[in-house]
Amino acid sequence: MAAMPGQWLASVLLLLAGATAPADRLGLDCAQPAAARTLVGLLMLSEIEGAEDINRAAMWEAFGRCPPGPARQACASREQSLFEARWSEEKRRIELKYEKVLSDFEARCRASLT
Repeated sequence: MAAMPGQWLASVLLLLAGATAPADRLGLDCAQPAAARTLVGLLMLSEIEGAEDINRAAMWEAFGRCPPGPARQACASREQSLFEARWSEEKRRIELKYEKVLSDFEARCRASLT
């Protein structure tokens, strides 16, 4: 999926905000939990998409190092399997990070009610 230049910049900014700011620094408002969840979801999606693009580019670069001829297919399959496994782990780490952001946000909101 090709992003427009403005979308790319927004994605990078969201990625940086999500990577560096805990839930309370993102400006998540307990009075607007739906908006907070939407923002966290967008941050997570942006980070996943950016990481996926990086992973895909690295995988294609690895394919380029495979030897020509009959061994190429086996090499490419092996590289693809490695990258898919790494990507699954990385994506899960990103998802866990944002689940924690939401969990921290919800805990902060519950604490403010008591």
